[in-house]
Amino acid sequence: MRDVLAAAHDWRLRRIPFGLATVVASSAGTATAPGDLLAVDPTGDVRGGVPAGCVESAVLDAAAETLRTGRARLARYPVGEDGPWPARPGCAGTVEILLRRVTADGPTARSLAALTGPDPAAVATVVGGRAPFAAELVIRRSRTDGTLGTADLDQWAVDRAAGLPAGTVVLRHGERPGVRVLFQVTPAAPRMLLFGATAVAAALARLGSDLGYRVVVCDPRPAFATVARMPAAHEVHRAWPHRLLAATPVTADTVLCLLGHDPRYEQPLLRAALDTPAGYLGVLGSRAAHAARLARLRADGVPEAHLARLRAPAGLDLGGHGPVETALAIAAELVAWRHGGTGHPLSGLTGPIHAARPTGVPEAATR
Repeated sequence: MRDVLAAAHDWRLRRIPFGLATVVASSAGTATAPGDLLAVDPTGDVRGGVPAGCVESAVLDAAAETLRTGRARLARYPVGEDGPWPARPGCAGTVEILLRRVTADGPTARSLAALTGPDPAAVATVVGGRAPFAAELVIRRSRTDGTLGTADLDQWAVDRAAGLPAGTVVLRHGERPGVRVLFQVTPAAPRMLLFGATAVAAALARLGSDLGYRVVVCDPRPAFATVARMPAAHEVHRAWPHRLLAATPVTADTVLCLLGHDPRYEQPLLRAALDTPAGYLGVLGSRAAHAARLARLRADGVPEAHLARLRAPAGLDLGGHGPVETALAIAAELVAWRHGGTGHPLSGLTGPIHAARPTGVPEAATR
């Protein structure tokens, strides 16, 4: 989704219209889920995709047609035994796609912009029933933009969005049977705090941004803590790490990585970090360096239970060496941590390749 949102932002700034396909529902395997996006501009530049690859070309053609005609519609693609698109075992079913033309001044462009911001937001879109088709309502903490057609339906959407998890769901309005509303819900982006503006930090900032984190890089050295060296970071601070940490909100989904080896700030930073609820605390360095680090922390009275939270050396064993490969190893461990993955090769495992992607609330849910 993020590459589509980034492209949508660029196209909006340049006032380039584009066709947008949004998966509303899918029973064709677990790879495709509500909220998947595909976009195409007038030159044929394609971003995103529909993981149900058997229908992806047809969806692209439909998005390009919608770009030309401007007519929003809902398309259904039967896959496997139920339709003309062949499917591999386990992928039979139906994919339902919302097709729209997006212009720089249109409501969908504003909706996509809301989903890219750092603050939590929800977008409600009518995808069927007795309400204006494709009408949109952007829901933020302090205000709403747009309308689904009536004030009571708007208020229902606001109330419903407040109780929905992150992700995408389709709901039927209980007081208006037959009205279907697509919700795209984005929480506040979790923070990735990288201490030490190293080459590994620059590479990990790129990966972290792609993974949906708000990346913050901190280093007290003026020559290293620069935007030019850390272009993918959302924030770059020239500050003592433990002081920045003290002023930064930390939650259970926060990622904190110590990537430098400056003794001036390592000890106070780790002591402060171990007192936070950060879910991932990664540290680089050799095993010998980490053993010495642990000894210093024990001497400072840090409990063993706190020390056990440190992931050192950070990352999965991928066998790589350079900054990019080291960052990739850390990012791989982060993905496994977020989703409960094993980190083992899929070829050596049995069962489904993808865990079922949650959609929050069943379509039949009512008010």
